Amino acid sequence: MPKPNSNPLPPDPTDPVAAYARQKRFSAATLARWQAWPAEDRAALLSLVRDLRCGENHVKDLLDWLTDIARRNACGVAEVLAQPAIRAAQTGAASRNDRLKAVKAALRRLRFPRLTRLEDQVHQAVRALDLGRSVQVSFPPNFEGDELTISLTARSADELRAQCARLNHRLADGRFARLFAALDHVDDDGADD
Repeated sequence: MPKPNSNPLPPDPTDPVAAYARQKRFSAATLARWQAWPAEDRAALLSLVRDLRCGENHVKDLLDWLTDIARRNACGVAEVLAQPAIRAAQTGAASRNDRLKAVKAALRRLRFPRLTRLEDQVHQAVRALDLGRSVQVSFPPNFEGDELTISLTARSADELRAQCARLNHRLADGRFARLFAALDHVDDDGADD
């Protein structure tokens, strides 16, 4: 878990964290949070944010999530960032933006393990509906709320009729009930400590 430096030193103009923060015009508060971490943790985050060219808002998210994960797992931030899922996301062949999204998704899975597990169950329940490409089921961001949206795309009245029949069949066979039960679990169990 990151612990504040017990011996704060005056600002070092050669500090690479401070140099990065100056280059990206970070607020003093964000820089102070980052510099409060032990040297190994500061360096590990610096390596990541340099590689992904993160701005302040992404760094603030990373600071929050990494602090929470490290505290929960009683380890250092460097250990969290060294995990295979994080390293694979960071070093993948995708674009910088896609790698950043992948790193944040991997960290989110570590930060909110129960919520992401429940979200996976909801997505499995949607796949089990087997509604085809022309029927889309979507949820509010972060599964906030207990509603879902169903969108139909049809090229003819017959196609629309067939989609509605499939939806009615899924309602009758209980697959939608399983989906709503999974959604209820997200609402009940969604918050991770």
